[in-house]
Amino acid sequence: MRRDRDLLMSACAKSGLAFALTAGLLAGCAEHDTTQMVIRPKLSASESGGATQRRVVLFRAVVDADGTPMEEPWALHISGLRLFTIVAPKGAQLSSWRGVLPGRPNSASSDAGWGFVALPPGEYQMAFEGMAIRFAMAGADYVSSEAVPIGRSPPSRFVVPADANLIYIGTFSFTCHEPSSRPDALKLECTSLEIGNEAQLARQIAETSLSKYGPLQEALASAPNSSPSP
Repeated sequence: MRRDRDLLMSACAKSGLAFALTAGLLAGCAEHDTTQMVIRPKLSASESGGATQRRVVLFRAVVDADGTPMEEPWALHISGLRLFTIVAPKGAQLSSWRGVLPGRPNSASSDAGWGFVALPPGEYQMAFEGMAIRFAMAGADYVSSEAVPIGRSPPSRFVVPADANLIYIGTFSFTCHEPSSRPDALKLECTSLEIGNEAQLARQIAETSLSKYGPLQEALASAPNSSPSP
């Protein structure tokens, strides 16, 4: 009973931290307009085929923990695990504790790691921020804490074209494991990132939940330290 109570109190404390983190980030990142970034943009013309200033950028994040994909990566787990996204224009500095939760195409796809951000055309970089996760890769960052340590992955780059309202930039798959030596608050260490192409599944999600933005266009992101696709 006491253990259950302690786990519940720990989860509540981490939930409060996550809420405060997200609220603070939304207030502190006004220059990047993050509140609009996770909201479905309005079409300026008709609901079918109309233009929109911001394009819907669809992606998926998969955290493979010792061969098992983490369920609901955007949700707060009782262990403290949770994933956020960080999106910024090309050349901007990515700072720790800048993560936000992406928009949800629908409940089921979001639970499977799918999300979207709404951005004007241009060149961008995307990183992932993990509560209780350390990204052991070149270009990553990590803020150690006995409460909830925060890791940030190295950024990938992508281009939002002007000729499509809806694009898919890839599936970001992290290979992770439980660290052999760690403080109790650190639950996963991720050692590699691959950007895969699940365009067929992305189209199914787009047709089901994002069809008003027109056909899906592929514009796959490039992995860290490589050049973006034209």
